[in-house]
Amino acid sequence: MFEEVAELSDCTIVVVEDSPLTQKVLCACLEDICKIVAFESAEKALDYIRLALPDLILMDWMLDGITGIDACKELQKDPITAQIPVMFVTSNIKENQQEMCWDAGAVDFISKPIVARTLFNRAITHLKYKKQADQLREYSYVDGLTGAFNRRLFDSDLEKHFRGAKRASSHLSLVMIDVDYFKRYNDEYGHLQGDDVLKTFALVTQRHIRRPMDALYRYGGEEFAILLPNTPNGAAMEIARRITQCFLDEKIEHKHSPFEYVTVSAGVATYESNTKIHELKDLIDTADSALYDAKTAGRNRVCGRG
Repeated sequence: MFEEVAELSDCTIVVVEDSPLTQKVLCACLEDICKIVAFESAEKALDYIRLALPDLILMDWMLDGITGIDACKELQKDPITAQIPVMFVTSNIKENQQEMCWDAGAVDFISKPIVARTLFNRAITHLKYKKQADQLREYSYVDGLTGAFNRRLFDSDLEKHFRGAKRASSHLSLVMIDVDYFKRYNDEYGHLQGDDVLKTFALVTQRHIRRPMDALYRYGGEEFAILLPNTPNGAAMEIARRITQCFLDEKIEHKHSPFEYVTVSAGVATYESNTKIHELKDLIDTADSALYDAKTAGRNRVCGRG
């Protein structure tokens, strides 16, 4: 089942344990697998988990403040953090307490004192399950024609990144891009060549968004969206300009375009803590308005609004 999931070093495990000694033991048992981040309280851990979205959580049952059970229930309320497996590490092994773990949303538990080999093997198993589930989920979110992510994942990622930007008081830029005079192109050259135009655009764009969190989505028809977390407006505008120019440089003939080649127009909007954009819908509307500005100003250009 796990033949395609061999590399785990890029995963992250969060350890939530208020005993310094036990925390040290847990981290020592797991440090050869991947990155380990440890917290003494569930409150601090929850803030990190919601932002970083680790691959596995090891949670002590009894903690000062929020208990491990309550923290696990809190994670289950959010469909994004609910996908992160939680394994309880506890000395409480009575049947009714085990039931509480399952009911809270945990995937496993391991009892104290810790058996290093058992912990190591169970952690690897859950990481592989998580990574495989992520791969399957990604496949279901890919647009079959262009290889870009689809609208379904865009909606999910936008919500996740917007919430993270608000929490961290950081930037989130959204670029909306539309192929100019695309209907005219399809009417003249046919839909198969129109499909090739969209594929080429996706390939050109992917060369300019290289950070792991940056992503291209097919928003609908000939319209695409790019999410650029932690990217201020000026940098997002520059990325959009490079994409626009490099796509024009492909020199795809278009008889019914004033530019003689297929071009794109782009609108850029950026969330930051001191802008007028306060809600997720505001960001989309602002990017759409900027795209409209680019279209009405003559196309083959980039317009931006903060």
